[in-house]
Amino acid sequence: MISPAAPVFPRSPLTVRELRGPQELAATVPLAHAIWGQTDRPEDTVMLRVIQHVGGLVAGAVDPEGQVWAYLEALPTSEVGVQHSHRMGVHPAYRQQHLGERLKHFQRGWCLERGITRVHWTFDPLLPVNAHLNIHRLGATVRTYLPDQYGDMKNISAGAASDRLEAEWTLDSPRVTAHLSGHVAEAWPAGEVVHPLHEDLPDKLPGTLAMHLPAQDYYALLQDDRALAVEWRQRTRPMFMRLFGEGFVLVDVNLARRQYLFQREPSC
Repeated sequence: MISPAAPVFPRSPLTVRELRGPQELAATVPLAHAIWGQTDRPEDTVMLRVIQHVGGLVAGAVDPEGQVWAYLEALPTSEVGVQHSHRMGVHPAYRQQHLGERLKHFQRGWCLERGITRVHWTFDPLLPVNAHLNIHRLGATVRTYLPDQYGDMKNISAGAASDRLEAEWTLDSPRVTAHLSGHVAEAWPAGEVVHPLHEDLPDKLPGTLAMHLPAQDYYALLQDDRALAVEWRQRTRPMFMRLFGEGFVLVDVNLARRQYLFQREPSC
């Protein structure tokens, strides 16, 4: 069983597949604690089995000994052909090995085989690493901002309102196909980039706009300087909501520059 505090140096190759049986499903609980902290409240074995039984997906990255090092869970929705992806996490010992991306590729294939063409999920607006995977690598887009979506949370994101962006992943779209093959051709503006802590959005918005994000990992910032982390949340929330309210879409992320790219959708 995984111990969150224990140093782990895995060497074995991992297989991404659906998790099977009570033992593998139960392994996600200590894994969740290793990823999000001991105060996190992951779904238990019974709930994960229910998700599978009603047509949802519980997948993981499993080593030859049967240990689960990353997992994803997703549920059916009231919309035909749409899945909601609830959790995805990778153990710290296996990060920066594209496991999250492999899980999403598996999810895409699993969904398309079953006639599911859209997947939605939420993520923190101030986590550019997550956004880079979701938007730049996978080709999802964002049109929706959800203020304090989950209320007061007790895990590693405790201390700031649980605002979320909602990713929309259209699995068989030309955009997604292009991004998955690495052919990203978004046009970034040549002018100034809005910095939320130093300025407001202009009164008249251009058709394309870039926005700075925190230079530091947001969860680390919450621990090191909570006041600054809260200021980032408070300053960016109205900006996101105005942009989406005026028809903008979040279409790309530059991780090196820590910037988001927004484009106004053409009117029909």
